[in-house]
Amino acid sequence: ERQGCRGVGHVATPSIGSPRKDPLACDPEHRFAAALLSPADFGGPCGTITARPSFHEDILTDMTPSSRHPADSHDVIRVRGARENNLKNVDVEIPKRRLTVFTGVSGSGKSSLVFNTIAAEGQRLMNETYSAFVQGFMPTLAPPDVDVLEGLTAVIVVDQERLSANVRSTVGTVTDANALLRRLFSQLGEPHIGPPNAFSFNIPAVRATGALTIERGTGRTVRQTVTLAGGMCPRCEGLGSVTEFDLSQLYDENKSLAEGAITVPGYKADGWSVRIFTESGFLDPHKPIREYTKKELHDFLYREPTKVKVNGVNVTYEGLIPRLRKSFLSKDVEAMQPHIRAFVERAVTFRTCPDCGGTRLNEAARSSRIRGINIADACAMQISDLAQWVRGLEEPSVAPLLAKLQDVLDAFVEIGLGYLSLDRPTGTLSGGEAQRVKMVRHLGSPLTDVTYVFDEPTAGLHPHDIRRMNELLLRLRDQGNTVLVVEHKPEVIEIADHVVDLGPGAGSAGGEVVFQGTVEGLRASGTLTGRFVNHRASLKPSVRRPTGVLEVRGAPTHNLKNVDVDIPLGVLGVVT
Repeated sequence: ERQGCRGVGHVATPSIGSPRKDPLACDPEHRFAAALLSPADFGGPCGTITARPSFHEDILTDMTPSSRHPADSHDVIRVRGARENNLKNVDVEIPKRRLTVFTGVSGSGKSSLVFNTIAAEGQRLMNETYSAFVQGFMPTLAPPDVDVLEGLTAVIVVDQERLSANVRSTVGTVTDANALLRRLFSQLGEPHIGPPNAFSFNIPAVRATGALTIERGTGRTVRQTVTLAGGMCPRCEGLGSVTEFDLSQLYDENKSLAEGAITVPGYKADGWSVRIFTESGFLDPHKPIREYTKKELHDFLYREPTKVKVNGVNVTYEGLIPRLRKSFLSKDVEAMQPHIRAFVERAVTFRTCPDCGGTRLNEAARSSRIRGINIADACAMQISDLAQWVRGLEEPSVAPLLAKLQDVLDAFVEIGLGYLSLDRPTGTLSGGEAQRVKMVRHLGSPLTDVTYVFDEPTAGLHPHDIRRMNELLLRLRDQGNTVLVVEHKPEVIEIADHVVDLGPGAGSAGGEVVFQGTVEGLRASGTLTGRFVNHRASLKPSVRRPTGVLEVRGAPTHNLKNVDVDIPLGVLGVVT
């Protein structure tokens, strides 16, 4: 028997008749449990439960706080006293494994709360788990200005910053797509040329020959050749293009090194970069370059890496040309600083590699095909076409691999990036494209219970693509992750499980949480965001007349198909 309070929080003691507190039933959950019981379940004036004990005992047992696993109590990210930038002691609780959208006018404090407080602290704490040696190579992050920050998980920020400008980085290499394609061709490609590495343009083929001594019994020595498969084109080293330097743009042959002969940006006569040349012992710093011997000119321009001492410090000396290749040409030209880019465009000539035709792959990798398509052809396809081609491959032996590859390619299409190709250099992507490519990379991740932070993921998207983006955000959430989105678009706000609205204004007039709750609650809240969440622009009753037109005829750039269009002048026009 168990004492029952009948949902009022106390029971009558038969011997005394005065009410007393029931230590169990005072909890709101127990009052709810008691409300489920019928009067017939209570026996006698003391309010003891007598009927159907197994059923009701289960109800009360299940609803006691002690029955809940301690781990289940960590279901929110708790922020107390956040003061980053314009935040004014913000307190907020964000549910985990839900999609939370942060709204408010520009400058209201959304980024200060999400990026500078929650994401920054999550990343800082993760960095501290590495050894001191590894942390030395990481940026130093200061703790955010906040009193309490609890319930954090590993944070992955998916922002609109451009992806790596490394010339070896492509849309395929920053996602799982290229890795999956390499596995596919290594298993189905004819002729079979080796493992997945044989199709990678970032891995050179290696061949070694030598003697192998087997120390067993009397011992014997055998000659052996070891080959490691790689797909890199040996001519362009996997870059797809070869470069030629205009030497007249690198140095003034009438000057000596001490007089500032090198005209490359950053190579000053008294700087460390030039001191390596002048104090290496290979060159006379006071001799004009035009007077160099053949050996001196070779040492100046092309010498292989060599250890030397400069002012008592061990450094590596190498010729100017290989040094420039590593420092300047390892980055995409589009991502260079303006003055560096101007120098490269002036001093370097790029042309398609004559050996690989720009595919970056060696002959063996290009020779292996599936239904007449090699891996270079597949990477050059528009992703929507490649997805269709993969869908037509029916090979039971690699069915899981095909399904995984199909999911990745379909994600590109769903997110509005089906027009890209896997061989597209990442440095040429816009900020919005880069953010969506990062999203594709995380969709197939086996990690769960991760906090993903997005910065206006629908910026620049067509309304049709916004719907697709919403579906992908929900997929990330449904995989057991916490998704935090800073967004203005009503279409994204409407799919939120939880909304945090900051304001009421911008700058010093913002920095406060003016609403947090459901989308329906936001609409009824009366905040600036709540009033405008259902607002849609209306058509103008009349429009201005153009003063003329800008005629475009037969435009063929990129994917344009000889487009003819007249753009009106003197009015606001929209290209959509």
